[in-house]
Amino acid sequence: MTYQVHPFFHIEQDNQHIVTIKPLADAATEESTILDRIQEFVDLVAHVLNEKEVRGLIYTCPLNNKQTDYIRLFDQVSNGQLDPEIIQKTTWKALQWKTLGKPIVSILDSNCTGIGLATMLWSDYRIAGPPIKLGFPESKFGLFTGFATTITLAQLVGSTAALNLLTQAKLISNKEALELGLVNEVTTDSEQSLVLAKNWILENSKTSISTSSPTAVSAEFEEACTIVLKKTRGLLPGTNAVVQLLKTSQSLSLTEAVEAEAKLYHKVLNAPEPLHMVRTLYEGILQAQHRDRIKSLGTYAIKKIGILGAGMMGSGIAYEAARAGISVVLKDVNRTQAEQGKAYSAKLCDKLLAQGQINSLQQQTLLANIQPSDQVADLVDADLIIEAVFEDLELKAEVTRQSLPYLAENGFFASNTTSLPITTLAAATDRPEHFIGMHFFSPVDRMPLVEIICGTQTDQITLQKAIAIALRLGKIPIVVHDGPGFFTSRIFFNYLLEAITMLLEGIPASQIEDEAIQAGFAVGPLAVLDEISLELMLHVYDQFPALHNSQRRAYAHLSKMIKNGRKGRKSGHGFYDYDAASRTKTVWQNPALPTSGESPSSGIIQKRLLHVMALDSYRCLEEGVLEQPIDGDIGSILGVGYAAHTGGVFGHIDLTSLPVFVQECQSFLHLGEQWEVPRSLIERADRNFKFYTGFDSNWPGKKS
Repeated sequence: MTYQVHPFFHIEQDNQHIVTIKPLADAATEESTILDRIQEFVDLVAHVLNEKEVRGLIYTCPLNNKQTDYIRLFDQVSNGQLDPEIIQKTTWKALQWKTLGKPIVSILDSNCTGIGLATMLWSDYRIAGPPIKLGFPESKFGLFTGFATTITLAQLVGSTAALNLLTQAKLISNKEALELGLVNEVTTDSEQSLVLAKNWILENSKTSISTSSPTAVSAEFEEACTIVLKKTRGLLPGTNAVVQLLKTSQSLSLTEAVEAEAKLYHKVLNAPEPLHMVRTLYEGILQAQHRDRIKSLGTYAIKKIGILGAGMMGSGIAYEAARAGISVVLKDVNRTQAEQGKAYSAKLCDKLLAQGQINSLQQQTLLANIQPSDQVADLVDADLIIEAVFEDLELKAEVTRQSLPYLAENGFFASNTTSLPITTLAAATDRPEHFIGMHFFSPVDRMPLVEIICGTQTDQITLQKAIAIALRLGKIPIVVHDGPGFFTSRIFFNYLLEAITMLLEGIPASQIEDEAIQAGFAVGPLAVLDEISLELMLHVYDQFPALHNSQRRAYAHLSKMIKNGRKGRKSGHGFYDYDAASRTKTVWQNPALPTSGESPSSGIIQKRLLHVMALDSYRCLEEGVLEQPIDGDIGSILGVGYAAHTGGVFGHIDLTSLPVFVQECQSFLHLGEQWEVPRSLIERADRNFKFYTGFDSNWPGKKS
């Protein structure tokens, strides 16, 4: 065996002249960037392969399988250090390895994603070790991977599969990768991988290694592109680039394809949307889930949770707590309803079992953690009691008073409410400092956000305990303060209000719905209203201390629809008509609505829907409902489906630019009070204030 000294890599040559290159575990430095490391690696491999006695090469991920440092990556972009010509030359050099006539094997020995996985595709043969996950998650941030992935991946798995891998952000197992052709062999451990790699090199010469050609663009691929772009509405720069490159690479030479990809990769990194998405959906979420937020709790542990109400929400919370290994008492007014709540968890477990995501023992353990009950005494010594009954102040106060005597001495009480003031609810207790809001979103098992609401008397220990519980359940917590509708419900109802306002102006319902989707919202506002029920929206409005004229007009319109039996999807009629037999819906053409002679442009409708939520989010920030912009950005996207490509409500304002945003909001003032712009925002617009500079918040006293 012979070894070479290198600052970043361990290089070893065996007696059969096969070289193995692995990254050094402690090779990372503050000055070293991803591109620096890849350049070093590419040049090193070329040097090794040019050695006469070298028979073949084996390598593991040169980036140590570490996740991308996005802050540093975007700093390089803003500083002009990420030159597309350098990316192009580096990629080209890597693809030229195969011309040197020696077999190359890459070993994927741990989870490998993004650029790290891209480097593994430069080899002739790929071996995946123990159960690992592979994929390209960058697409969910509006990025794409680059470094020849659009070229090598299409050659290995075909254009359609490459499109799906590069745009769906889905991580696949090593076995799925084998079925696709992404890897050639799957092993059980690293030692076996190394033996197989050496054997393959000894059995193969370059003359017997065939290089796949890109597959021709097929009707299936074209259809897949259409589906992907329809889903993303063309709003994600990275996805647009992948579609363009996969479509055009067939007609380009390898040199041209590498050049085209490098230029688009650089262009996408310079687009504003990816930075905004990474800031909120990656760095922001990492900060929200950071354990430092609860470090003063020490080794805080929760053993038992009581949940009041076994409806959809209470049952969902019970499932998540049981899955986290916490003992749960799920209480309702009678045993039958409590059992039905537990049955919801059993149904979810059955689905996961059928998909192979859990085994029968895990299912039994999870369900054993849930005790259905109709006896309040079963809540005794609960570390936390979560009330999840109907949104009625008196009902919530009653169940709170009944259950409080059974709370553990150091326990706390949480209300899962969408809009009722926490301070008011806390008045039902003798310990308002131990009372807090924990607003989960439905369905709880799929929605990652928890909005934690502090009442005026909630203490810091209770807040930290609530954050700790959210993290234990695998959720993403944002912290807000009390006020009508808190944050997510408040801005969401402005979204719904604006849609009703436009209807009353004579804008067709179908146009409003279509433009909402094109703007990047998850669901059109009228469809959402039908889902939650029109009665619920009125019930929430009833909790507000006062309604302005626009809200009163919307209230009157909804009241009239409810009176006529149009209550939403469950009634079969709302803003849509629902056909139970075919499970289809059609927009209802309300003859009582006015018809405007000329509908506004799509740009205006989209701006109104996006701006109205962002404007009220600023009010929340100014009023202290929000402490920092990043909570608003996370909450708006994960909680109420705001357009993800903007990075959230404050990201949207920055993308628009504050002076333009204020001017456009003021131009809508004649349409309703919801468009009144706070004086402080106008003053900030005069200074061209930005909520963020890169990843840093500019809000006074706060960093994102």
